[in-house]
Amino acid sequence: MQAVNSLSHDSPWLSAEDAAALLKVRRSSLYSYVSRGLLRAQSMAGQRGKRYLQSDVLRLARQRQTVRNPASLAQSTLDWGQPVMASSLTLVRGGRLYYRGRDALQWAEHASLEQTAEWMWQGVAFEPRPAVDHAAVAPPAGHRPASLPDFACILAAWHAQAQPDQPQALLQAMATALLGAPSHESSQPAHEHLAQRWRLDAPGASSLRRALVLCADHEFNASSFATRVVASTGASLQACVGAGLAALSGPMHGGVTRQIDRQWEAWHAQSTLAPSLALLLRDARSGHAPAGFTGFGHPLYPQGDPRAQAILQQLPPDPGRERLIDQVYAHAGLLPSLDYALVALQRSWRLPPGAAFAVFALGRTVGWIAHALEQRASGQLIRPRAVYSGPDPAADAGSSASASGSGRIVRFR
Repeated sequence: MQAVNSLSHDSPWLSAEDAAALLKVRRSSLYSYVSRGLLRAQSMAGQRGKRYLQSDVLRLARQRQTVRNPASLAQSTLDWGQPVMASSLTLVRGGRLYYRGRDALQWAEHASLEQTAEWMWQGVAFEPRPAVDHAAVAPPAGHRPASLPDFACILAAWHAQAQPDQPQALLQAMATALLGAPSHESSQPAHEHLAQRWRLDAPGASSLRRALVLCADHEFNASSFATRVVASTGASLQACVGAGLAALSGPMHGGVTRQIDRQWEAWHAQSTLAPSLALLLRDARSGHAPAGFTGFGHPLYPQGDPRAQAILQQLPPDPGRERLIDQVYAHAGLLPSLDYALVALQRSWRLPPGAAFAVFALGRTVGWIAHALEQRASGQLIRPRAVYSGPDPAADAGSSASASGSGRIVRFR
């Protein structure tokens, strides 16, 4: 990729000349990219013209390069590349999120997680039912959410006493894991259970409901893709959700909420940008770390993650949080991601440690089940090919293979 004069770790912005050079287009084409939401631009005080966000320009340049090169296009599909599989569940378009054609932001204004599940699972009615024997599945009583090992044990216990392909029962088992105590009335929405357990008032319960709904699904993220791979083998729903949960726990996915929580005081206590956060932002902007690793920025939302905005706007005012958001945008041109918003929700309502991840996991369970059901219906086994990058076979490999082969045809899956 062509080097430019102002490509820098110190400034998140590029001049029009340098942006056009990186993209190999005329400067007039930049305005078209801005109008289509592909680039963010900023007017320069006392000067004519605009400057362009460096991370947006670099991302667009990579996309243009893969389109020109079929080989790199194929390899890039697993890294925020072009869509490769059909799904009727979630659409991200024009900075908005849609669940089966419905605007998720508008839906989250009033819907519960259970209503979202019924909409996403289409054909699976959500009806009041006796809860699973919670004495066998619930973690020890307490207000702290279950840890990842707790979740695994809970799913295993649930699997032993219930039909493994009951979506509603599986979602209830996950909710029970979060509650840390039996739920006595299975018809009560999950956010009301959690609000009672965490002693939230009505505004807090409403914030929790909205967050759960906005976590429900997000296209082929890492955990949903893991779920689909497992589902494609014909595994049980419990196994599919277990795969999704394992993937979500990683620090480059939902597990980043724990990192943000650990750094919360250090990041928010200072009047200037914390050096540790500035370093992470620099690495994210230069491509040496994922953009969302800090809780700011999202490749699918150049103008900001609407899920984060919807959650943050419902929280009590916090000058420290608002100052940090302004600092990060001024420094790197990035806005909060869903991960940051979930930790802000945990902190604002004084939820127990780990609540941000727990809310993410419970909400996303709806999407994991939806992806598993859709993948099963397709009847397709997900089995991509690898581009071999190891050493070439030894010169005598052919003769060795001939000597040991039996002439059988072996099919590898």
